[in-house]
Amino acid sequence: MSAGGEEGWLAVETTHKGKRRKGRGWLAWGLPTLIGAAVLISVTALVLGLKGLSDAACAAVLPQALSVPAAVPQPGDSRSGHTTFFDLAASGGSGCSYDGPPADGMYLALGFDEFANGAACGTYFNVTGPNGNTVRVQVVDSCAPCAPGHIDMSEKAFSQLADPEAGDVQVTYRAVANPSLPGSLKFKAQEVSEYYVAVLPINHGNQLTRVEINGGNGWQTGTRRGDGYYTADNAGSGPFQIRLTDIQGHTTTVSGVDLSGGSTTSTGVSMYSGSGGGRQTTTTKKSTKSPSTSATPKPSHTITLPPAIGATDAPTPSQPAVGRPETTNLADPKQC
Repeated sequence: MSAGGEEGWLAVETTHKGKRRKGRGWLAWGLPTLIGAAVLISVTALVLGLKGLSDAACAAVLPQALSVPAAVPQPGDSRSGHTTFFDLAASGGSGCSYDGPPADGMYLALGFDEFANGAACGTYFNVTGPNGNTVRVQVVDSCAPCAPGHIDMSEKAFSQLADPEAGDVQVTYRAVANPSLPGSLKFKAQEVSEYYVAVLPINHGNQLTRVEINGGNGWQTGTRRGDGYYTADNAGSGPFQIRLTDIQGHTTTVSGVDLSGGSTTSTGVSMYSGSGGGRQTTTTKKSTKSPSTSATPKPSHTITLPPAIGATDAPTPSQPAVGRPETTNLADPKQC
């Protein structure tokens, strides 16, 4: 540093690649630093402010979206819309907690509003496609981005309505009352103790309106979870009685059900007869159990198209369409 000169203590001499140049001491370095810090603080405040506005906007939008009433379509309620297809195993498993797809491979996922927090699990729909064919499918899952009118089917079911290469086609769909059942009632247990039980009814056909559990402490009304399980507190340690009531008026009570966590109990008791008339049945049955694995909900699906008109009530025979895409048209939605 020079001892004098016209710039005095502010002058700093530095050497850079053999050349001399003059700096401005603390002003040369401190002032830009202060300016930079001020700019950084301003930008940070702006970003935080915008994030707050974005969060407020999200908060304003989400309650409105969630306020849409959720209800399972009822028999006789024909709806027009469109369908895509997906693979249950590849997408992470059943949102209804079933161990796998139906034996016939004919299954369906509904959007959140029609899935109604698991109330649609195990119900059946007739779906009519653009070729005039109608197929029957069982609800095993939910489809997060599916708006009302958008359903998602197995490829096997889709191929009987249209060529899978189409990817997304217009359909009509209708809930089925008293569908033919693939077997007797089963109960899949997730947790079982004197203080808490979680049980999943299987092969009930119609939408359930009430599930009651008695493990020795009297009847407890089960609370349905979004994954299809019904839970009850302080029901007792078993053996259990389980009473199911469906939307068509059937009430069936199965006694002597031996539940244990991680197993599925076969009862040999049907929810209703083939004709489906309303009735009440009480049956004592020595149950048999088989190991069970829990399924995890799958990722979300696809897109939307304009709805179509036209419906048929009963399934019709058809030949599967020719052709198979390399992948299904599934995509995760951007969420707020």
